[in-house]
Amino acid sequence: MRSAIIVLLLAFALKLSANDGQSSRVLFLGNSVFYFQGGLGPSFEGFCRAANLEHEAVSQWTKPTHPHGIQFLDYGRIPLNLPAVAADKKIHEIIREGKFDYVILEGRRSGFLLPPTVDLPKTRGRHIPYAENFAALNALHRTIVTSGARTILYLHPGLLSEADHRPAVAQIYHQFQADLERETIDGKTHKVQLVPAISLWADALQRFATDEWYANDGHGTALARYASACLLYTYLTGDDPRTNAYDRLIQLTNQWQPIPEYTDYFARKEDAAWIKERVWHYYSEQRR
Repeated sequence: MRSAIIVLLLAFALKLSANDGQSSRVLFLGNSVFYFQGGLGPSFEGFCRAANLEHEAVSQWTKPTHPHGIQFLDYGRIPLNLPAVAADKKIHEIIREGKFDYVILEGRRSGFLLPPTVDLPKTRGRHIPYAENFAALNALHRTIVTSGARTILYLHPGLLSEADHRPAVAQIYHQFQADLERETIDGKTHKVQLVPAISLWADALQRFATDEWYANDGHGTALARYASACLLYTYLTGDDPRTNAYDRLIQLTNQWQPIPEYTDYFARKEDAAWIKERVWHYYSEQRR
């Protein structure tokens, strides 16, 4: 019995020493889905620090005036559809020169992805054939892989008013993942991690009131953004979030200025536990 306990303690110590000092650079390549009112980067880094991981969130976004610890590359907004993103040489340059370990992409506005028969406002984009979207995504994927990084495909929830279209959008993302993983780059295929925020947010609306989860039609509250950051932490590291004590919520203005009443803002214990349990469920299921 004593020897078994010693073995367990040694294994735990080895895991701690393996995590301690690990570092990586993670590029969040997108617009307000990643950056609204403090976005996902600060919470993602918070989860990592709580696990003794030095994973640095990097944004292409324009630098805010208030310092907050996230590195900004001062590029500004990226285009709203995949072909336009892939056609921008500056974006490829950012990926190649950033020494990133992971690059997080998302499929851009739903109107550019969904069939033309879907009735969406013109502001959501006009249909682009799957083949064109995939060619653009594949061009970005190739730049990511040849730069030495790994592609992370973030399946974001989309607008609350577009909830009926979630299954179709999810299907397109899963096809993106499968098709990217079949592509050969330098003689090898490469895994693409799909992070299903769309599933977590749909489940959350069965537990939380709409205004507890959605700040407006297209963006989450601090609690929802915390949940998405928990997803990214789990899918990038493989660590069980249920053992991670991080529970701080990040709430800034749209200019990333601090809000005095939210400087000490935390998730309720039961809410953080529910989020971590659901995240680990999704991650465990995708490994089977």
